[in-house]
Amino acid sequence: MQHNINDDLQFEADDIMGALRELRSNPQHRKGQLFSLLYPTIVEMLEKNVTQKAILATLAEKGLKLHPARFKEMMATEAQKIHGMPGSGGDDGEGTE
Repeated sequence: MQHNINDDLQFEADDIMGALRELRSNPQHRKGQLFSLLYPTIVEMLEKNVTQKAILATLAEKGLKLHPARFKEMMATEAQKIHGMPGSGGDDGEGTE
């Protein structure tokens, strides 16, 4: 009889795992992850004197719409990650200071 209980538990666990795997990340979290991936290119473009307005327009065209204040906030957050916030894992050996 214990075998049936284990089978029932495994079936229930499999069912729950399947439901969990169908969940999608929060859109705000996904936006943040996408911005993190784009950050190095955004910095590169800013260093080439591409305007923030042009960058925001291109991001919006591609589905990543950000208000200028939010853009600046996200830029600051990414810069903190990269420039050695303790425990961030952002120190990849590229010393800028």
